[in-house]
Amino acid sequence: MGVRRSGNAVKDAPYHWGVLKDGLENRANTWTGTFPNENDEADGFEGAAPVKSFEANAFGLYDTSGNVWEWTSDWYNTKYYRTLANSEEEIINPQGAKEAYNANNPYVQEKVIKGGSFLCHESYCASYRISSRMANSTDSAQEHLGFRTVKSLSKKD
Repeated sequence: MGVRRSGNAVKDAPYHWGVLKDGLENRANTWTGTFPNENDEADGFEGAAPVKSFEANAFGLYDTSGNVWEWTSDWYNTKYYRTLANSEEEIINPQGAKEAYNANNPYVQEKVIKGGSFLCHESYCASYRISSRMANSTDSAQEHLGFRTVKSLSKKD
């Protein structure tokens, strides 16, 4: 699949800023240095960074990569995308699985988390890529897990 530029966004790119991970420390709060022993803080932060510490993506969203994992409303279900792919009907804006299922953790209710965190490093977890998604149990509490709040803007805003 080719990569196409659309306005300030790069369509089909692995990162919200484009194709190359060059300059990651200027675009997202992730682990810089030797993982897991030394965080050299090249991005300016050892742990979580304040919101808007890095530029927004092409849609005006901040912190979509790195900083803290973001909870989503989707249940983590390892069968969901296979089921969609085998469907005969056209799927537009899929709403996610109706129930959680993870063969590796079948008795735990897990939600999808996205975006990676300040603990992500390409040698361990390069989850600051757009396509990355992971599971996290709903009873979990971690310093590198958060959520996104959004505000609808009127035409005046």
